[in-house]
Amino acid sequence: MKADLEERMKTAKESCRESMLMTKPLKPGTCRNRTIGDCCTGYEFQIDNLSYRGIWISTIEDITLTVDGAEVPKSHMMFFCNGIGYSVADMVTHTENFWGCMDPGILRVYRVGGLPAGDHEFRIRILKRADFGHSYGEGTQGYEKASEFLTPMVIEDSCVYTI
Repeated sequence: MKADLEERMKTAKESCRESMLMTKPLKPGTCRNRTIGDCCTGYEFQIDNLSYRGIWISTIEDITLTVDGAEVPKSHMMFFCNGIGYSVADMVTHTENFWGCMDPGILRVYRVGGLPAGDHEFRIRILKRADFGHSYGEGTQGYEKASEFLTPMVIEDSCVYTI
C-alpha cells in the first residue's frame, strides 16, 4: 500500500503544473507597458488562475496591488478574462464570467506614461471566496461553523518585473 501511495504521489507531482498549485498568481515575465499609437496608457501583466479547475470571477472579492511600495488605486485597475474587462472594484457582482484554469487573466493598470524602464517590485493580495460547496438555503444555512465558506482566502504574492 505504501509503495502504491508513493507512486501515485510521484505521478501527481509530475503531471501538475506549478500554476495549478494555487500559490503564485503573479506570472513572471509578463509585465509590459501598454501603448495605443504613440501614447503609453499604462501597463499590464498576467495572473494565473487561482484554481486547478477554474473559478467564477465573482468569487474574487478584492485585489490590492502595490508597485514599488505605492498602492495602486482600484479605480485604475481592470481585470480582463475571456475578452471582457471588469473593474476590480466591481468583479464581485459579475457572476456570468467563468475564468477557466487555462484561460489567461490580465490585470491592466491605467497610468499615463506607464512604468519607467528598470526593475519594479509588485505585491498583490487577492481575497477569494470559496467557489463550491454551498448550493441551498439562505447563504449560511448548514454552514454556521464552516469558516472556509464564510471567510475569504487571502492569497499574496510578490515579483520583480523588468520593463
